[in-house]
Amino acid sequence: MRLTVPSGAIWAFHEASETDRIEGGAAEFCHVVTQGRNIADTTLKVVGESAKRWMNVAQCFAGPPREPPAPGERAWK
Repeated sequence: MRLTVPSGAIWAFHEASETDRIEGGAAEFCHVVTQGRNIADTTLKVVGESAKRWMNVAQCFAGPPREPPAPGERAWK
């Protein structure tokens, strides 16, 4: 995973992979894993089945799993 924070610094986690990775803005990533936005409404680049599966179940709040908002429901214009 390689995320860019607002300052332009890079947060990199795990070894880079051309076939399985998540890249993009840290703020967008946080909005997705807190169920604030649908990943379809972001510019995050999610490549590979493991990365896609992980982003579908990632959440960073207590409680039971929830469905994310529908695409476009909370899109930024």
